[in-house]
Parts: sequence; C-alpha cells; structure tokens
Amino acid sequence: MGDMVSVPKEAAEILEKTSTGMINDALALLGVNGGIRGVRPARGSEDAKVLGRAATVAFGSPRPDSHNLTMYEAIRKTPAGSVLVIDGKGIDAHFTGDNQGECAKKQDLVGMVVYGGARDIAGYRSMGMPLYCTGSATVDKPPDIRIVGYNVPVEVGGVTVKPDDIIIADEDGVVCIPADALSATLEKLQIIFEVEEAMEKAIQGGASVDEIKAIIAKKKPKK
Repeated sequence: MGDMVSVPKEAAEILEKTSTGMINDALALLGVNGGIRGVRPARGSEDAKVLGRAATVAFGSPRPDSHNLTMYEAIRKTPAGSVLVIDGKGIDAHFTGDNQGECAKKQDLVGMVVYGGARDIAGYRSMGMPLYCTGSATVDKPPDIRIVGYNVPVEVGGVTVKPDDIIIADEDGVVCIPADALSATLEKLQIIFEVEEAMEKAIQGGASVDEIKAIIAKKKPKK
C-alpha cells in the first residue's frame, strides 16, 4: 500500500461540514469552475460524505506511448486516503464494478468518482464504498477504449481535475477544489456562510423579495 494522503486538518474540519453546493458557490467567487456536471451518487452512496485528494485514471483511444495499466494496477498504485477519479469520457458504459470497489476499499481509498457508468451498484453499496458516476450500466466500455494515463490532468463533467486536487462529494454531487486554491476557497466560504445565515433569518423574518435578492447578490461573482 502506498503512503497516506490527506487534506490539512483545519481545512478538512470545515469542508466535511459544508455541502458541495456551498463549496461550489465559494469556488464561483474565485472564478473557478469546480462543480462536476452529470456525476451523482450511486444508490446507497447518498448519505456518504467523501473528502480526499484526487488520483486520476484517464481512459481513451490508446497510443503507442499510452500507459499499459489495468484498473487493479491503478488502484494498487493509489495512496490510501485518495479519491480515485476515473475519466470515462462520459460514455454510457461501465468503467468499474464491485471487484474493483473491493480492491479500492482494501487500499483504503475513500471513494470512487467515475465520469461514465458503473456496474454492480449493489456490491458497492453492501461494502460501503462510496461511488459517484453518471449512471448504472450493464454494457462494458468499447474495446478500443483503454487506460491511457494515470495521475494526469483529466476533464470530467466540464472540470479539470489534477492529481492532489481536493475532491468533495455528497448527496448533491461532486466538486473539485484545485490544490493551490484551497486557502482562497476557505476564505470565500466565510462569505457563503454569512450569506446563508442571513438568508435563513431573512426568510423566517418575512423579508421582501428585494431584500432577499440583495443578500443573494453577495455570493454572486462580480461581472
């Protein structure tokens, strides 16, 4: 098993208590696109909260210089504490199943995020390995699609994910914080927390629509 990777303790304590939607709002204030489109929790993973450093697997049409890896080799190369992000190009076919999930669990990975389909959802659910994907799929990926990169930047759901970026996933979806934007994201989260608290008070207090709009505007990126 590889070395353990982690998110700094103080940052982790904040992020673990914060929804992906609020984190995405903070990223938007920085001009960062962090919300991964089309990837949602598989059934049974809705109550999970995943936080970890990204390790990536890229699928595509192989070239002579492509990595000659299997998913099991990729999982075994991945440090404990990681979230494995699999770029399946959004293809409606399965890129992982419960045997790989079991391998990932034994490797102490904290979750699997697949930009593509997955099979054996029940197996993932029974073993308690959080899984996020574009949907369930019984059909295997095309035969000309193989692993072409490990721990390389990938594009998943409109977001560039690089190794060691921070992945947060919950019942709403998945967001990615660039590793070098963690401190700035935490600073912007303070604005989001203040806005959410003000919104709750305003709504309970019967504030006008204009007052509510003024509060919401505080978390909108400046044009």
